[in-house]
Amino acid sequence: MDAHTESSEPVPETAAATSAAAAASVLDDDDLLREILLRLDLPIALVPAAAVSRRWLRCASGPAFLRRFRARNPPRLLGVYVNTGEAQRLRFVPLARGPELAAVVRRGSFDLGEEAGSVWDCRNGRLLVFVDGKYVVRSPLHPERGTDNLPEPPVPAEAYTILLYFSDFLFHESSDDSVSCTSVTVMCTARQAWVHLSDLQAGVWGEGRYSGMIDIPVPGSLRGCEHHALLANGKLYMMCLPHHIIGFDLHSTSSFCIELPDGVQYEYLESIGLSCAKGSGFFLIHLKGFQISVWLHRMDHSSIGSWKLIDTIFLPQAFGHLAELTWSSLPDVVRVAAVGDNADFVLLRIQHKLFYMHISSRTVEEVYEANPAHGFLYGVYPFMMPWPPTFPVLNGGNDHDQ
Repeated sequence: MDAHTESSEPVPETAAATSAAAAASVLDDDDLLREILLRLDLPIALVPAAAVSRRWLRCASGPAFLRRFRARNPPRLLGVYVNTGEAQRLRFVPLARGPELAAVVRRGSFDLGEEAGSVWDCRNGRLLVFVDGKYVVRSPLHPERGTDNLPEPPVPAEAYTILLYFSDFLFHESSDDSVSCTSVTVMCTARQAWVHLSDLQAGVWGEGRYSGMIDIPVPGSLRGCEHHALLANGKLYMMCLPHHIIGFDLHSTSSFCIELPDGVQYEYLESIGLSCAKGSGFFLIHLKGFQISVWLHRMDHSSIGSWKLIDTIFLPQAFGHLAELTWSSLPDVVRVAAVGDNADFVLLRIQHKLFYMHISSRTVEEVYEANPAHGFLYGVYPFMMPWPPTFPVLNGGNDHDQ
């Protein structure tokens, strides 16, 4: 008699079921999911990922995760606005690399019109522009938001009675969708300087506040610094002295003076650039001849802090075949046009040409050449991808969490 033995082996699962179970074991683990999302190359890739479910949205938009993502994938440069003096019109030069970023730029509306002459600030996808005698806010990546006309920033009455004053106009550091700015008026005598600040909230300028007085180390040496101020981590830094940076704490309204590192001097407007640093402090890019020095300044409790030399770059070596023999015969031919956050990149103006240099990799490329008949590049303003991304609001139909 034949013996019949039933197999003790389980019925094999289908390949699809096995794959689904393996995927679920990974994607149902929040820590593993965050590690996967962290390896997406671009911030815009987080948006469709966050639309999968409320749990994916929670993982992709959490503050701790976003800090890690930004450290690994900093916001990208989408392009620059340039002013060549041709009818004082701003032109946008797209610099997005890769099809995803190029698609972002194509969907935007970057033409600011015939009367746009200068960019006062750019932060999180917004431009603060001076157009036909008025200050306006534009959002090129979201043209449906239209244009916000801002009231004239206040200038204190005493500014007209002193030796010198100059103004700047800066976006707040917040990343929300509100249009909020700070008007900065620096006032000075031959020996002292102070600042008047006023905040714009909901279309109305608030009551002004004054900083403390600060003594000018070398009397009478203060220089104008419009468009040469940095607002970073609650502090305002202004490059307006040959050997010092004047600083103001926006919360306490206290003032301080930072001496420049040995060998660094503010000789002319485009010899120095300032850049915000993660956490606290700021970077300083110093150009002398054909050499760039990158310095990091960290603040301490006394608001004095210390300098650290991060990098030194010899430009003819970095430029390689892009360098021209005639440059060596021209004094101060290289100019710092703009600096990226965390000293990630620097835009250099050399006569009618604009060059982009990624600082850590030493990658250099020519990105724009102006028509010599229209003058030099009078202004260069980087336009970065906004951070953080604008995440979707999910309804119940998109919620796959159990």
